[in-house]
Amino acid sequence: MTDFKAIFGKKIKFLTSDLDNAEGEGEIFYSSTDNKFKVVVATAAWSSAAPVINGRNALAGFGTQTAGVLVGGEFGPPGVSNDTEEYNGSGWSTGEDYPATVQHLSATGVLTAGLVAGGITPPPASSDLTFEYDGTDYGAGGDLGSAKQQGGMCGTQTAGLYCGGDNPTPGYLADSEEYNGSSWTEGSNLPAAKRHHAMAGTQTAALASGGRLGPGPDTATVEQYDGTNWTSAPSMNTARRYLRGFGLQTLAIVAGGSPDGSADAALTEKYDGTSWTEVGDLGTARNLGGTSQNSPSGDAGFYAAGNTSGGTPNALTEEFNITVNTVTQGAWTSAPNLNTGRNRASGGGTQTAALMAGGFTSPPNTLKSEVEEYNGTSWSEVTDMPAAVQFAGYGGTQTAAISFGGTDPSSPNVRVESVVYDGTNWTAGGDLGTARYRIGGAGTQTATLGFGGYTGSAPLSGTVNTEEYNGSSWTASGDLGGLRSFLLSCSGVQTDAMCINGGLPLSDTTEIYNGSTWTAGSDTLFGARSYVASAGTSTSALRLFTANIASPSPRHSAESQTYDGSAFSTAPSLATSRKTVTSAAAATSATAMAYGGDTHTSNEVLTEAFTAGSTALNLKTITDS
Repeated sequence: MTDFKAIFGKKIKFLTSDLDNAEGEGEIFYSSTDNKFKVVVATAAWSSAAPVINGRNALAGFGTQTAGVLVGGEFGPPGVSNDTEEYNGSGWSTGEDYPATVQHLSATGVLTAGLVAGGITPPPASSDLTFEYDGTDYGAGGDLGSAKQQGGMCGTQTAGLYCGGDNPTPGYLADSEEYNGSSWTEGSNLPAAKRHHAMAGTQTAALASGGRLGPGPDTATVEQYDGTNWTSAPSMNTARRYLRGFGLQTLAIVAGGSPDGSADAALTEKYDGTSWTEVGDLGTARNLGGTSQNSPSGDAGFYAAGNTSGGTPNALTEEFNITVNTVTQGAWTSAPNLNTGRNRASGGGTQTAALMAGGFTSPPNTLKSEVEEYNGTSWSEVTDMPAAVQFAGYGGTQTAAISFGGTDPSSPNVRVESVVYDGTNWTAGGDLGTARYRIGGAGTQTATLGFGGYTGSAPLSGTVNTEEYNGSSWTASGDLGGLRSFLLSCSGVQTDAMCINGGLPLSDTTEIYNGSTWTAGSDTLFGARSYVASAGTSTSALRLFTANIASPSPRHSAESQTYDGSAFSTAPSLATSRKTVTSAAAATSATAMAYGGDTHTSNEVLTEAFTAGSTALNLKTITDS
């Protein structure tokens, strides 16, 4: 009998464990553990990623999957934007504002050498403006030969291509223009005028796919450019407008769009230089988003923001990969519920050994003394606190926790006391120098930091007082730069902490503590907030999650963001929006926990845990059918 080696020239490997790296693509092996033949295969799929800061549509995108940019767009009539956001492969952060307020613009290039042109500026009017982006600032480039909007761009900052588009007079365009790093010159016309098409490739090897013929129906036709002439290429499978693309002339991706403008599409098609095939759909159907226009190939890119549900701007981001690995993005996942739903509680510990102590429920308005411990599998009730307490500061671990300040049912109810927990019993600790609640906290049971908070008398905006605890007594330290209240704990350690938002009126500012003094930090994303939950330290990817919002109602959030020591960027949102949650004081950014909280309709029992992203080899079992 002819065997595999005789046919293919090599043996099938016999392995006791599965292959675990991408170099095994296409390799057949036998797993003695599973008693099965297996093969490593590549798949094409989208996966959810961190949302953009400001959801919008009719924007432009450029760059790559790990260094991308979004610019301009529309928040919804009449909110036209000049926002720039930058993507690092994990989340979005703010960039320099675009010099014009514009939508339906076009862009190409990379993060440090981008090219943005055209679009619609108020009142509205088509624009001939071009700007170059260096990753920090925009500088004026040469104007387009004519004002235009809704066209397509590809190429680089020094060799860009703009084709098609629209101008109210004369209407749909077949024009092409080429950019040399300083000025635009006219190139060959498209075979037919069209707009809202997808682009991929370079100035001398471009692909213009789909769109709307002008004026007329949507098209599936595709044109390719060699730097001199446009010629017909194989058509896509589905005609549509408002689609977006990225990649090369020989490996391109088009996604989303709207067939005849009647519905959003999730459809994704891949072009290999010869034909189009349908691959994994977007997770959410949409159009007019921004993509990684200059991804070096079509095997990795992003699609961000755009229209969903008949014209509603969204903040969603999805990443596309053709890879032998199954890509799982970082996300919050449900964990077992608390036994007693509540908010405003103290916490401690890690994702596999957490603590929740005290808190508040309403209705009826009741302060709580119950304590629960989490072992990574379930919550169990343990020894109660000596008194029912809410809005206390806290820190430490499940077996060495501290809770300080807050309010209790006594009179006067603003507390100066600290209590410590050893994993079994609660005992009295040293008193704070200043009684207060809604106080920020950080650190461990023997090296604790307490800052800001409300003393129960004016001003409601808070105090500047900072105190350090050494395991037995509190001492005064450097004051905050401004009054702060409405704070939560878990924002670092005693020598590296962050005071996040808070105050009255609510703030989006932060301050960083180095063990003796506070200095101004970067502003958080999403605007003014209070009761911001967190985990980690101020210089090692601090994770912020949930908050209280000044308006509109309901005033709570599911937003999440991270801090890398210099700037904030967006991160995956929680499944359930809420405020005054408790977090595990000793957890890191990658192992954060959110439990309890208030949704304005219930005192939550919900627990969510953050799981970092991962990749795993995509293995398929070979069968005889």
